[in-house]
Parts: sequence; C-alpha cells; structure tokens
Amino acid sequence: MLWRRLEFGLPSGWGILGKVRVHPLLVLLVLLAAGIGLWRDVVVLFILVTLHELGHATVAEWLGYEVDEVSLLPFGGVAQMSYGDIGFVPKHEVAIAIAGPLVNLLLIGLGAGLHFVSFWHHSFTVLTMRLNLSIVLFNLLPAMPLDGGRILRAAQSRTLGFESATREAYRLGIVLAGVLLVMGAVSLWAGFPHVGLLILASFLLYSAILGLRGMRVETVRFLDAKRRSPHRVDGVRAFAVAGDQTVRDVVKQFAPDTYHFVYVLDETGAIADEVEERELLDAVFQGNWLQRLDSLHNRHP
Repeated sequence: MLWRRLEFGLPSGWGILGKVRVHPLLVLLVLLAAGIGLWRDVVVLFILVTLHELGHATVAEWLGYEVDEVSLLPFGGVAQMSYGDIGFVPKHEVAIAIAGPLVNLLLIGLGAGLHFVSFWHHSFTVLTMRLNLSIVLFNLLPAMPLDGGRILRAAQSRTLGFESATREAYRLGIVLAGVLLVMGAVSLWAGFPHVGLLILASFLLYSAILGLRGMRVETVRFLDAKRRSPHRVDGVRAFAVAGDQTVRDVVKQFAPDTYHFVYVLDETGAIADEVEERELLDAVFQGNWLQRLDSLHNRHP
C-alpha cells in the first residue's frame, strides 16, 4: 500500500530502534501541532509514543517473537511479526499489549520522582504526566487495533473463538471511531476545533474496517498456526454441531491454546460422528473449506 512505502525510520543496524517506522499520518499530526506553536508538546509526545511501542516490541522479542518492524501510528503503533500473530497465544497478547501502557505509567512515576527532587520544572512535569495518561487511557479502550482491544480479544477468544472475538473487537473499534468523530465534529461546530481528534478517529475507523475485511485471511493464518504448533494446548474443548454445517462453520469457532473435539449430530439430534481438530485443519488446507461435516468421513455404518 502507498502508506507503507511512505514510512521511514532508522537503518536496520540500530537494533530494535532500527525496526521503528513512522507513519506519514503521525508526521501530519505532528506538523499540525507544531504549526500552532506546540513544538515542545510534539517532541515530548513523539518520544512517549516511541517508548510506548518499544515496550511492546521489547516484550514481544523477550517472549520469542521476531519483530520485523514497529510502525508508529497516530494512535500508537503496530508490531509486525515475521510470521504469525501475538493473538494466537492469548497470554502473550495480554503481556505484549499491556507493556506499552505500563511503560507510560512508569514514566509518570519517573516524572513525579524527578519533579520531587526538583530536576524537572513543574510545567514540564504536568505536560509529560498529561500526555502519558492520555496515551494510557486511549490505548486501553476496548477496541481493536488498540491495546485494550487486544486484551479484550485475548480474554474472549477462548470462549467465543478467535474469529468471533477478533470481529467483535474490530466492530467496537468502528463504534469508538464513530463516537470520536462525533466529538470532533461537535468541537468544530462549537468553535473549538480538535483536528488531532478527527485524525485519530479517521485512522482508527480505517484500521478497524481494514481489519474486518481481512478477517478471512486472519482466520486462515490462525488455523495454520494451530496446525504447525499442535503442542501449544492448555485445555480441551468439545461442542456439538449439525451434520449440515461446513468445515468453515466449525473452524471459525476454534479458540487459541485449545484442542477441539466436535460431535456431529444427525437429523434427530443424536451423535452420529466425532471429528477431531486435526482432521478439520487437514480439511481446511486440503481445500475442503465448504465440505459438510456429515460427509467428512463415515465411521458409523
């Protein structure tokens, strides 16, 4: 995409800092703020957002993920993994998601300490605390692709299934973006324009819609990760479905860190067959995405 080509950052030889890429919309937001005389605010905000994202990336690498790049976005950032996704392991997703806001909370404590020993001026301390708190509160809103949305998905994916939990979190992102757009429009109408809020809302809306459109691909990647890592199981889950359901209908209910047994019911509601997760994953990657479960195999005469 065009915005990918417009991203820029430090050379790769800078270690994890060399993986940071700045989104052009973040640059636009910075220039708008600088244009109205908020140079100090802009510099501080940029540093805080960068530290926030490096917190995500550092924890991700500590957990064994290979971080290809960290894109700094207007509302935060996204860590791109070499393969797979942190959402495939809920406890990892929570740890990585919470790392960013935790960095900002630690910076609030650091700022308070430096102010206490008179190292920082009062006005600068207030500025850093306000910006850090804003980053924490915004990113913890329960909507994808914000940190709070990833935590919500991790919490719900074991009960709703990965696809449903992800879809719900992205839909909340659209709702949240709509609320922010209304707030931005009202502030504009009232004579107190908040351009930054409108940019944040627009980008959040775009990201959430893009995420929903890519759900089919995301589900396939999730299923492929389950197939390649069968040992990553914390529990077993069984559920029943009608025989006329397709492989697609069933696998979209699969949850991370769980092995699934599916009972296939006949027209009378009796159990006619039992299918294991491994068989369904094999069917998916053999191209039998739309095959009915009652025709998957016939164990019972």
